[in-house]
Amino acid sequence: MMSVCVLVLYPARVFAQTSSSTNYSVTETEFGIGGELDTSSANYRAQGSAGALGVGDTSSTNYGASAGFINPNEPYLEMVVTSGTVSLGNLTDSTTGTGTGTFYIRTYLDSTYSVYTMSPTLTSEGGATINAMSSTAASSVGTEQFGINLVANTSPATFGADPVNIPDDTFADGDAATGYDTVNQFRYVQGEAIATSPKTATNEAVGRTNYTISYIANIAILTEAGTYTMNHDLVAVATY
Repeated sequence: MMSVCVLVLYPARVFAQTSSSTNYSVTETEFGIGGELDTSSANYRAQGSAGALGVGDTSSTNYGASAGFINPNEPYLEMVVTSGTVSLGNLTDSTTGTGTGTFYIRTYLDSTYSVYTMSPTLTSEGGATINAMSSTAASSVGTEQFGINLVANTSPATFGADPVNIPDDTFADGDAATGYDTVNQFRYVQGEAIATSPKTATNEAVGRTNYTISYIANIAILTEAGTYTMNHDLVAVATY
């Protein structure tokens, strides 16, 4: 049996700087009638604003801004595995093993991010490996292959899913990276980006993107017997 264990490394949290000088410091600003950053009592706590004069996101090559009633000033990048163990089943030289694993990236005020795959290919307990697909190609039964993509597929089976931006594409803009974004075409190169948020105009990676990794594995007649496994390490890197 071959299995793939997906392990995600959480990125460190970062914080935005506030505007300040010797005589002043501004942590939140508002153009409107008024507001309160911390309204509280023994039973509740709230932030409030009235009469905001501008809302929404705007950006260019050199800046990005979010306007609204109360916008947090701390950017963050969060990665969470939602389905962590994948079994590709018992392989023969006449079948293709398939499986899926899922994770999501949630961001606020990131200009861009990329998710990199950092693990070597499937490896047996004796050290034998399944050839990783260094070129993007279709599954080929009887040819030793290991590959992934991040889209919905129809061959060698109906499996996988396209990235889903939440709440919609006007907020998050995560997508499969080049080489991992084509239906029924697979690839695996250690160290490559497999997903990215490309900084769409007026869209500064605000929101959540759900990703599904589709795995395939094929073996040849002369592939060494054994149990092949992979601890799949993913690393998310943000650029602010």
